[in-house]
Amino acid sequence: MKTRFWFLMVIFGITSLTWAVYLFSIQILDPFNFSGARRVRYIPKKEILIPRRGAILDASGNLLVSSVSFYQVDIDRAEVAKWAVKKNKSLELAFNELADVISSHSSLDKGAVLKRLNLGKRNSSIQISNKISEAELDKIIKSFEAKELPGLIHSFASMKRIYSKEKLAARLMGSVSEVSNGFDITTNSKSLYKLAGICGIEATYDKLLSGSYGWREIVLDANQQRVPYPDLHEKKPDNGKNIWLTIDANIQEIVENALYEGLEKYSASNAGAVVMDPNTGRILAMAGVSKEDKTDDAGLVRVKSNIPLSFMFEPGSTMKPLTMLPAVEGKLVRGDEQIPCGRYQTGRRVISDTHFYGDLNPKEIIVKSSNVGIARIAERIGKVKLYETFISMGFGQKTALNLFGESSGMFAKLQNWDGYTLHSVAFGQAISVTAVQLATAYSVIANGGKLMKPTLVDSYRDDSGKILEQFEPAVLRNVSTKAATDTLKTYIQGVVDYGTARHIKMDYIRLGGKTGTAQKNVIGTVGYSSNKYNSVFVGMFPIEAPQMVIVVFYDEPAYGFHYGSTSSAPTFKKIVENILFMPDCQILPYNERLMQTSLNMPDLRGMSLHKAEGTLNHYGFLYKVEGPDSASIVVDQFPKAGVTVDRNHPITLKIGRSVNKNLPIIETGTMPALIGLSLREAMKLAAKEQVAIKINGTGIVRKQSVLPGSRILRGSYCMLEASL
Repeated sequence: MKTRFWFLMVIFGITSLTWAVYLFSIQILDPFNFSGARRVRYIPKKEILIPRRGAILDASGNLLVSSVSFYQVDIDRAEVAKWAVKKNKSLELAFNELADVISSHSSLDKGAVLKRLNLGKRNSSIQISNKISEAELDKIIKSFEAKELPGLIHSFASMKRIYSKEKLAARLMGSVSEVSNGFDITTNSKSLYKLAGICGIEATYDKLLSGSYGWREIVLDANQQRVPYPDLHEKKPDNGKNIWLTIDANIQEIVENALYEGLEKYSASNAGAVVMDPNTGRILAMAGVSKEDKTDDAGLVRVKSNIPLSFMFEPGSTMKPLTMLPAVEGKLVRGDEQIPCGRYQTGRRVISDTHFYGDLNPKEIIVKSSNVGIARIAERIGKVKLYETFISMGFGQKTALNLFGESSGMFAKLQNWDGYTLHSVAFGQAISVTAVQLATAYSVIANGGKLMKPTLVDSYRDDSGKILEQFEPAVLRNVSTKAATDTLKTYIQGVVDYGTARHIKMDYIRLGGKTGTAQKNVIGTVGYSSNKYNSVFVGMFPIEAPQMVIVVFYDEPAYGFHYGSTSSAPTFKKIVENILFMPDCQILPYNERLMQTSLNMPDLRGMSLHKAEGTLNHYGFLYKVEGPDSASIVVDQFPKAGVTVDRNHPITLKIGRSVNKNLPIIETGTMPALIGLSLREAMKLAAKEQVAIKINGTGIVRKQSVLPGSRILRGSYCMLEASL
């Protein structure tokens, strides 16, 4: 017995010693390198937190671009199976409960969720969707916690930019692309997800909009499930800054609608416009459109070039007021001086005007757009002074906008000027500009001589709306004096009052501006195309204290509309009218504009068509007549009698047969389209339809009182307005 006792003691002693030695070697000597495994097991991993890309808003805080984050939702079916056993439920019933919760808080169909849950091996994790929005995920998590449901696994999947105004300012906003889809094939692990701007504002301010990544520590168990662990650290991501633009979404929409209408009406390839506050340099609208933009997908439009910034064109006669400015400032011309115009030969070059004007004073040179007159004045200025003036206005260099894809224009260095350059640049040839450059230069005339830094961004703000950085108006340099610019404003007002743009004159507000027509350069040559043009108009209002400068241009409009006066100027007028009609516009109160431009609609029913037309022509209405041949009595009208209407609002007359059987049947014809034709062509076409015309002005027809397609009495007349 005693021997057995000591034998057992020895056995137990040896066993204990062996076990102690083994544990000592495992813990201290670590022959199997378990310490590395322990470190991996207990050292927390870092999970990357993705920042939300910043939003883009207009000047009033209207959302233009925002971001939506999407998450991947997985279900650990093994955990669900354990929970089902514990709750004494079948796995099918458990899956049904989970599908109910997920489908009720997302756009997913319950049947589709159940199909995913039953796919493949039912003891593994399964992805339900990777398109669950943040708001949907929050509801799903709360519902799982409230009902104590198991197995929910979620992680960031992707981010999508939402352009709430669809195609509005699409080329300006630009676009983004995924530089990572969240998974790196090379390392077979998650990679950093990011949306990167590829053009437009999205690219220019990409770093600011992107924000910076965050992270948090996590501890996973053997099944790669997160387990609670004390004192874990976390750095929240810094979401991208929100950019508030100077753009007014309402004005932007007005401009784009006018350009789309113009593209169709004038059969142009492209069109662009810029609206700028000349006193601050703030850009209120920047629009560029092409024929295809209306039908192209919005995503495709967003990756196209920003036309007002990238498209270069010769400004044509819109450069004449800018050439005249240093001459007026330097007192190189007198206001009453008569300068020979019409035809001028300098060396081997002959410069001529569209008409032989004889002698013109400086104002008349601008009003009538004389090439000869401005060329003679350029000689007085000299090439050095003219070059320095144009450089000081920003030509030949990028603006301070620094936007993605901006062009600097083309303006030859002074040492490269040849014998033709001085005269050419004076009337807008041998120089190419962008619409933004032209608007910035004309703002010098509008604001009294200061070149303002053009701005497109008002401020940077955080998610709570707090201003992080505000951008104030900045004067880049003084270009001219107020006295000189005031003189130039009277010159360009004359262009609208009785010059090449008199057809856009308004009764209720004074405008100033300049038309421009430029032949397009033939690519690869120094010559010009004989049938491709750019039409341009630059205007400002109200001329006595301009609050807006607007540049409008069309690329390759149809012949007849290739003049700045026949296409760009009418579009400018339409934009101005719609801006003034905005309820919150303070330039001219809405009620005052309505009172000055509106008339009470007369009662024309029962009148003969001849008498009704005379009444409408007397008040200057535009009208259209509809009805059968041989009808001669007005049976209805729109608008109705007594309604207050703008005199430029088209009136529709419905004509029918007279109840008096004894009245003779009067033959009617159809009114042809005369706008865009020369007066000679218009008279010839009107005569063919036996329509008499009364003419106001000379040159190209800009307006006709009887609208095209209207029924018209043989021998009745149509009022035409024409200008050069």
